[in-house]
Amino acid sequence: RLVLPEDWGRTLARPRAYKLPEARDELIARYEHGGTSEQLREMVGMAERSSATAAFVEAPYVDFDYRSEYAHPYARSFEPPPERCERLLFFAGREFLGFSVMRPTHKTVGRTALAPPPELAPFVCCRAKHRVRPYGEELDVRAFPFMSQDGQYGRCAHAAIWAIARYHHLLHHTPKQSIASIIDAAGTREHVDRTMSSEGLYLHEVAAALRGLGLPAKPYDPRRLPANESIETVICRYLNSGFPVAVNTPSHLTVLVGYGHDGDNVFFVRSDDNFSPYERVDNPNTEKGDRLGEWDMLLVPFPARIHVPGEAAEIAAGRAFLELTGVDEATVELQERHLKGELRLRTYAVEGADYKIALPARQGVGEVVAHHRATPSPAWVWVTEFQERTKPLGERVIGEVVIDATSHPARPRFVMANIPGRCFALLPGERIRRRTSVPDGGLYPTALEDRRL
Repeated sequence: RLVLPEDWGRTLARPRAYKLPEARDELIARYEHGGTSEQLREMVGMAERSSATAAFVEAPYVDFDYRSEYAHPYARSFEPPPERCERLLFFAGREFLGFSVMRPTHKTVGRTALAPPPELAPFVCCRAKHRVRPYGEELDVRAFPFMSQDGQYGRCAHAAIWAIARYHHLLHHTPKQSIASIIDAAGTREHVDRTMSSEGLYLHEVAAALRGLGLPAKPYDPRRLPANESIETVICRYLNSGFPVAVNTPSHLTVLVGYGHDGDNVFFVRSDDNFSPYERVDNPNTEKGDRLGEWDMLLVPFPARIHVPGEAAEIAAGRAFLELTGVDEATVELQERHLKGELRLRTYAVEGADYKIALPARQGVGEVVAHHRATPSPAWVWVTEFQERTKPLGERVIGEVVIDATSHPARPRFVMANIPGRCFALLPGERIRRRTSVPDGGLYPTALEDRRL
C-alpha cells in the first residue's frame, strides 16, 4: 500500500536538508513509501561514494515527465496520487553532484541525473549536461539520464527508451520525449482505453518506438555479428562515439553507457532502471556472465542522418589507408604494417563541425588543420585513427581517415585523410582525391580517452 508522508509536496520556504551520511536512513525512509527501493538506495550510496555531504529537498516540484504519466493512467484513477513531486539535490560541499525527482508512486525514483561515482566515472562515455534552477540558483551536472519504471504505465523498455531519447535531446537537440510519446511511437495505443496500464514492449516495438522518435536503431545479433567483429568491437565503437547501446536480455532491456579495460578483458557500464544509473557488468561471454542472462540483441539508436554503420566505416577507412599509403615509397611501410595487423584502429562518429573544431587541440601541424577545416564535410562523419599499437598512452596516432556517415551504407564515401607528410580530400562532385604535401609532425594524441584500470 502506498503511504506518503503527511507533509508530501508541502511548500518549503527554504530547502529541507539531510546531512549525509548521518541522515541517510531518514532520507531513504521518507521516500520508500511504496516499499524497498533498490534504485533509491543505490542512488544515495553512489552519492555517498562521491563524498556527498548533504541532500536538499525542493518541494513542491512540478515534473514534466511525471505529469506525462499522471495525465494518463493516474488522473483517471478513483484515488489518484498527488500531482506534484519532490526533488532531491545532492552536494559534496559546494560541488553539485546531481538531482533526482521523487514521485508519489510505488516506484519512487523519477527523472534523475547523477554524476557517476569515482570508481566508474573514467569509464562512462555517455554523459550530457543537465541544468537545474532551484530557488534561483543555476546548477549543472554531466550525467546519463535515469528513471525507474513506474511499474504501471511505463515498464523497463519504456524507461530505457526514455533515457536514450532524453540523452540525445540534451546532447544533439532532438525533440524532448515523454513516456506518453514513447508509447505513441511504439504503436501500442490500439487499446480501447488509451490510458490503460502497460504490459511492456516486444523487441520489434522497441525498434519501432526508436524509429518513431527519430532515432532509428541498428540491430546486432551477438550470435551473428559481421565478419571479424565481436561484442566488444561493435559496442566500444559506438560508445566511443557517445552513442548508448540498448541490450536485450530474456526478460529485461537495459542501456550500456560506458566501457573499460581490466587487463585484457573488457567490461561495460550499464544503466538498469531496476537497479542503478551506473553498474559495472562483465562481458557476457566470460565465465562470470551477466546476472540478467544472455544478450540476445543489441540496438544502437542513431541521431538522424547517420546511415553508415561503424564496422562499414572502419572497413572503408582501412581500404582508403592502404591506397593512400601505397602511393610512394615514403609511406609504403605503413601499408605493409597495416596489412600485417601491426597498427591499432579506433573508430568513432562525430559531427563534422565538432571534428574540425577539436582538431587543433591535438594536431600540431597547422597545415593539416587548415586542410581539414577547408574541406567540405557532412553533418556527421566516422573517423578512424591508425595508431601505434606499442604506445597505449600519450601520442600514438599516425594518421586518420574520415568517412561520410551520411553516405550509402554499402558504399561509404571518403571525405579526407592525413598520413605522415600528406593530406587528401575528395570534394563534392569530384571523383579523384586531391593530394597536398604537408610537414610530417610525427605521432600526435588520440581524440579518444584511454579507458583502462
